[in-house]
Formats: sequence, structure tokens, C-alpha cells
Amino acid sequence: MKTVLRKLWTHLSLVIIIGFAATPLHADDAHYKNMLIGERAATMGGSYVAISDDSTGCYYNPAGIAYAVGDSLSGSGNVLHKMKTVYFETIGTEDWVRESEALVPNYFGVLKKYKSYSFCFSYVVPEAFIEHQDLVFENPLSTVKKYYQSLHSEDITYLLGPSGAMQFGESLSLGLTLYYQYRSFMRQYHYFLESTDGSYQVYYESRKLREDGVMPKIGVQWSPWSMLTVGMAADQSFLVNSSFQGDASYHSTDNSSGTVSLLTTMNRSKSAEKRKFPLHLAWGVAYFPTPSLLYTVDLDYYQAQEKGRADIMNYSGGTEYYINPTNAIRFGFFTNYTNLPLPNSSTTAPYEYIDILGASFGYTSYSSSSSLTFGATYTTGSGKAWLYAGSTETRNMTRESLSLLFSASSSL
Repeated sequence: MKTVLRKLWTHLSLVIIIGFAATPLHADDAHYKNMLIGERAATMGGSYVAISDDSTGCYYNPAGIAYAVGDSLSGSGNVLHKMKTVYFETIGTEDWVRESEALVPNYFGVLKKYKSYSFCFSYVVPEAFIEHQDLVFENPLSTVKKYYQSLHSEDITYLLGPSGAMQFGESLSLGLTLYYQYRSFMRQYHYFLESTDGSYQVYYESRKLREDGVMPKIGVQWSPWSMLTVGMAADQSFLVNSSFQGDASYHSTDNSSGTVSLLTTMNRSKSAEKRKFPLHLAWGVAYFPTPSLLYTVDLDYYQAQEKGRADIMNYSGGTEYYINPTNAIRFGFFTNYTNLPLPNSSTTAPYEYIDILGASFGYTSYSSSSSLTFGATYTTGSGKAWLYAGSTETRNMTRESLSLLFSASSSL
């Protein structure tokens, strides 16, 4: 192929490889806390292991539902979950911008309370990425007349299952959740590149993935005295089925010899390889200095089970304050560190290294039998992306997201 096309491929293949080829099956599997769940929990930065006294506890720590006040029905949804990633000066001198936007009802739970034990059934969406992108770059390089790419993808994970918890006296409880885990992924990607000499490249790719598995979670809570509660939970996902199919075709012309030559390749790939999920251990402390004020802190440790992943610790904390018996406000913060090992001088594409920080806020209005919550979560981070295939050259990158939350719950 003509030298200009080889040069273009060197500068542009990163875009194709990192975003769509090298990590084809994961929207963001390098981070574990991309979406917060629940009303109180989400607006306190996801710091909920030592509280969990409502149906959301089925997800954070099932032991906490033993202390629920009574029967309840609750549901929450991210009215808007929007993410934006920018790779600077990636397509020639142009920035490559990727955006994901989704409207997701990400939690629903029903809790039944008895004297010393509780049962719950919950539905959770911990990950949801929906991306539709059509970009056109005119003359991104002196040798390139036009570059066009189109991407349409959906990647959503669902958890569904029962929970149970039992109290042992006034200060200790144990709980268990068993989730069925289902993931649906699809992506269609197409690009067209036209050189100034009239030659071109066309690439099309279609990928589909389905995963089925289980995620057991066990938890414990202990209150050594009335003002302090500590909690611990452990979980790990195990796939029982994984089915992937990918189809790709590539077409190009070469005018370097003065005559037009055509190259066409097509291939199909299938795989039943199952991912290995990390072991997740969570610890939490909740302190109640007054009946109207709460402070809580969580530590989330993830022990990697796959090669090329690092063990990490995430931190979160939050506070809740009751202005009066019917109005409460909450604030929270959290980290969302990457599970990729630290890069070094030998790191090559495709590779992204970015740590993310987040903050949340919420307001809840209570009545005698129901509550309404409104809140928002914002995250931001900056890092480096190794984009050029086989190269140690990097590009700066940033990522930010915004989630608007609406939640309602009712006593039964």
C-alpha cells in the first residue's frame, strides 16, 4: 500500500485499535464504581456497608436489611447518566471525543420485615453504557481528505435475585444475597478513510456478547454501641455461560502504481471464554453523633483474578443531616481507581491509565409512608492513553460523567 496510507495508519490506527479492537468486550472494565446504586447510598458516595437498613442493602450489605423498620417498596433511576471521554490531538490535530448517554432505572427492591429476620428481592443495573457516534473529520492530515467513523453500541449488566438476613440479639446480624447476573453487549462500528490521491479504506465490524452467571454476596453487621455500627460484605461473580461472535470486513484501494488495485478481507470469530471477576471485600463504619446526623466511611478492596489486572482499594465517605423530621440532605465522595498496573517505559498501546474521583449530593422529602429523593453524582479524572499500535507515544485524556437521580420509596 502506498506510503501515505501506511503513515496514516500509523497515526490513526490507535483510534481504531484502542477503542474498538483491543478492548472490544468491555465498556469500562478497568473501573468498578462507574454507577452508584440506590437513593441514600448513591447520594452519600456509595458509602453504605455499615447502614444498609433498607432494600438497597441487598446490594451493599444484606445483613443490614435485618434492621429495616418495616416492609417497603423502593425504586430509583438515573434520570440521566452521561459520560464524556476526550483523547487530545489524536486524529491528526483533532481531538477524539467519545460520549455515552443512558436513561436507566437502575434499582428496584421489595423488602419484607419479620421479628428477627427480613427478606428482600431486588433488581440492579450496576453498569450501563449506550454510545451512538457519527464523526466526520475534513483534512485531519495533509495526506488525508476525509475520515469518517460511526459507532453504535450498548453494554448493560443486570443483577436480579433474593436476599435474606437474621438478627442475633440487638447488635449482630448476618445476611446473604444470591444474584443472577446477565450482561448484554452489542456494537457496530464503521469507518471510511479517503486519501488525497483518491485511494480509500473502509472497515466494518459487528460484535455481540452474552454473559450469564451468579453473584453471591454475604454480609455481617455489628453495633458495639448505639452510636456506632460496623459492617463487612464479600462477593464475587462467576460466569456459567459466555457467548461472543464478531464479524469484520476491510476494503482498500492503492493508486501508488498508477493503476487501482483492490484489497478485501473478511473474517468471523467466536469465543466461549469466560471472564474471571475480582474478589470484592467491603468494610464500613457508620457513626451517629446525634439522632439527626450521620457520618459513614467505606473501604472497597478488589483482588484481581485475571492476569494484567492489579489489586486496588477504593474509598468512599458520606454524611446525612436531617434538617427536620421530613427533610434530609446528604453529601458524599468516592474514588474509582483503575485496576490496570502502573505503566512503565515498556507500556504500549492499547492502554489507558486514568483514576477518577467523584462527589454526590441528594435531598429527600419524607411523609408518613413514603419518600422522594433527588440527587446528582459527578465524576472527573485525567490520565494518559497509549494509542498508537506498537508505540510508547501517549496522548493526554480526560473523562467526566454526570448522573441525575430520582428515587421513590413507600412503606407497605
